[in-house]
Amino acid sequence: MTTVQEDASGGDPAATLAAALRRLIVMGENFRNLRARELHLGSSDVLALGHLHDGGSMAPKVLSALMGVTSGTMTAMLDRVEKAGFLRREPNPDDRRALLVRLTPAGEHAMQWLNEQFDATVRETLAGLPGMTPDELHHVLSELSGSLERRLVDESSAGHPELR
Repeated sequence: MTTVQEDASGGDPAATLAAALRRLIVMGENFRNLRARELHLGSSDVLALGHLHDGGSMAPKVLSALMGVTSGTMTAMLDRVEKAGFLRREPNPDDRRALLVRLTPAGEHAMQWLNEQFDATVRETLAGLPGMTPDELHHVLSELSGSLERRLVDESSAGHPELR
């Protein structure tokens, strides 16, 4: 069965793969949106929790830069998510004028739950994919992630202020 994306690619395997990856990104965002609603949070709230889960405690300014939002947007989001009990702001032990944001035990639990849901889907999918090992797929995805990251860095340093 031929899909619209395959028709648009003109049979180009790289374009077909790119279309499938774009679809994966959209489905990943939909997955995050659904889980966010189940946690009574917004999608960007869950994204912030994910950054804190993966990167550990950090300054609000760093989290704001990772998410590409203004300090005002970040403050409102931190207020909302802190009120929900998933994170807390505390003094930075290295700079008493600054704050660090960290997950609470409830935030850690929420991210573990969300990751377990995602991991279960990956395991189910891999079980039905003959011919490609998880290690091979990991290698391909890691290479693609690295290429996208390098391109973002290159474009950011080439004068695209919206990427900084």
